[in-house]
Amino acid sequence: MLRGKRVLVTREKAQAKALSQTLERYGAIPVELPLIRIVRAKQADHNLFHEWHTFDWIVFTSQNGVKYFFEVVKGAQPPAWPKVAAVGEKTAKALQKRNVVVDLIPNEFIAESLAEALKPLLSAHARVLLVKGNLARDTLREQLSNIADVTDWIVYETTMNEEAKPQLIALLQQRMIDVVTFTSSSTVHSFAHAIAGEDINLSFVTIACIGPITKQTALDLGIPVHVCPHTYTIDAMVEEINQYLKIRGE
Repeated sequence: MLRGKRVLVTREKAQAKALSQTLERYGAIPVELPLIRIVRAKQADHNLFHEWHTFDWIVFTSQNGVKYFFEVVKGAQPPAWPKVAAVGEKTAKALQKRNVVVDLIPNEFIAESLAEALKPLLSAHARVLLVKGNLARDTLREQLSNIADVTDWIVYETTMNEEAKPQLIALLQQRMIDVVTFTSSSTVHSFAHAIAGEDINLSFVTIACIGPITKQTALDLGIPVHVCPHTYTIDAMVEEINQYLKIRGE
């Protein structure tokens, strides 16, 4: 079980707290080491600043998209909102906290599921605005562009936190970590980049990914994955880690 286990929290600093608090409820010891940095896009398309409310649908794929979208539009209130889609419950809640009505949330919190749910709702030549980060996958654009006019609006940028590398290497080499958590493909890429060429043995750690896309990224980079919940949320991931360790008698 998780009690007393040291769990590496790799997500961006501002978002680490929610995962750390969940881990603490299970008696775990969170070790926050953000492997990525997220900032507002330096050159968000200013034409879209005036036009975003004219689209038929606006799609948010992450909580970061919601946060930085509102930083870019700076509280602008249009006469009416387009219809709004959100990939997951957390993203939807972030919108609802800002009094935005969410018209569509897919059953599975991944882009593929959102695309399938959205397709039947699009009229011919509908205009769809995808609010995203610079590293977001092109899945939605690829699956919707044959039936809709799709525009990307990059409102935030994700970069590797190079300063975290020495501490990460030390924690792993000294076996000070029991569990590593990944909540996005970008955290996996940053982790893999940091340990590349280093004398690192991951056989002693349990590795957990929040969902199938993150898991596949890890596997593609040669990182084993032991835990991936069926519901792609922090709470589900932590519970799954707890059950995994309990079954293994750790």
